[in-house]
Amino acid sequence: MKTSVQSPLGSKHTTSILTNIFPCLVFAFCFLLLNPPEVRAQDAILKHSYTFDDGTAKDVAGGADAALNGGKIINGEYVAFSQGQFIVLPADKIALNSYPSLSLEAYLGAGHLNAFFTMFAYFGNSVGPLGTNYLFQSLSNGGKSVTGISCKNDQTPWATSTYVFGNLVNDARYHHVVSTFDNHEIKFYLDGALIDQNTINQFPNNAIANLSNQFAYLCKSGYMQDPTWFGTIDQFNIYEGVLDAATIACSAKKYEAGLRDIPAEIKQMLSDVLVNPGFKPESDLLDTFLQSYKQGKFVVYPTVIRTPDSTAFSPTTGKLFAELMAADLNLNASFNTEILDPGKLEGQGQFDFFNNDMKHLAGSIKEKGTDADYHVILEILFPPRQAEAVDVFGIHILILDKDAENAFSFLLNSHHDYFAYNGLSAANADEANLEALKLKCAQVAFDALTKQLEYAKNK
Repeated sequence: MKTSVQSPLGSKHTTSILTNIFPCLVFAFCFLLLNPPEVRAQDAILKHSYTFDDGTAKDVAGGADAALNGGKIINGEYVAFSQGQFIVLPADKIALNSYPSLSLEAYLGAGHLNAFFTMFAYFGNSVGPLGTNYLFQSLSNGGKSVTGISCKNDQTPWATSTYVFGNLVNDARYHHVVSTFDNHEIKFYLDGALIDQNTINQFPNNAIANLSNQFAYLCKSGYMQDPTWFGTIDQFNIYEGVLDAATIACSAKKYEAGLRDIPAEIKQMLSDVLVNPGFKPESDLLDTFLQSYKQGKFVVYPTVIRTPDSTAFSPTTGKLFAELMAADLNLNASFNTEILDPGKLEGQGQFDFFNNDMKHLAGSIKEKGTDADYHVILEILFPPRQAEAVDVFGIHILILDKDAENAFSFLLNSHHDYFAYNGLSAANADEANLEALKLKCAQVAFDALTKQLEYAKNK
């Protein structure tokens, strides 16, 4: 049974003031004298609470009702069991950046097929594909559970984040997760135990007042490339003030956190999730593509191989991709040996690389001209060449129509579980190892394409 922790409102007994209240007043007066304002007013006051007990996402504490974006409420739990399902909280009403200190408390069931980078709670903004001015909680983020805050850095927000870490939680069990922040020190509790703590000394801009009230989500990240989180939210509480360790431990014990399995019905739903195949930007041509691609003529070009300072081309990888499209998807796909050069790598991150290269390649297609309905270029991104293990940074699958417009292009990186699950790396930079890695990338990209098609049809 989930339990909401609230601060006591005080005794209503009418016994002697001198006997019972005066000593408390003396203690309180001394406390105020000895503690500065930033230490005072830390008692946790429940401001917003989402219990889902009535089958809705109503705020039972503060009137900031949330809205469901897909998913189901089953026996008082919100279940996100398919990609793109999440809860939208009214960030402006919650106004988290007005709190002097805060606590976020979640009673939840951890999904067991979550991607490498997900968030189950997010408060902040999004600029392009990036989250900015945010505070988030995650059970599966870079192979760990994490709470992080980052403010006033729209270019590389992850680089100036203040983090606290725990172990990856992907076990299909119920857990109690609490993050507290007194505007100086952030603490992370899992199942009643303090897991990690950190201060914002290194990055002092990471203060509550600098958080954005633009977006607030449950089961969704503010990074647009991140997949949504699979699992259940049994209850989510937002406090002004800091929950103390004893209260947190008591709540976790009552919840039997970490001990109970998710019910078989819900666990089965979470077992049937579609593995996230990557990030596909919106395209006005999507419907046209889905209606016509089976009859269309596809031409696949040599794969572009990128590092920050070099560009090469792989005919064998492009040819494999064309063969897979023809054999496994039964498409009219052929390989064209002609090289399409995207030019110099431009941008500050993968999403920039993706968009800029798409523009350059579209220009090359228009210049050369073909009778194809769709043009396919695979692009593999490597970090600077390493002497030992070589990892793949990202993959672009560019599918442009006969006018060289984006028809069904998408990208993959370690945020996306299908990419992460396949361990795209080579032991070293020997030519044979790199060639095998490129061919594996083509297979992963093709499998992601089939999943993207499946997802687009079922959406």
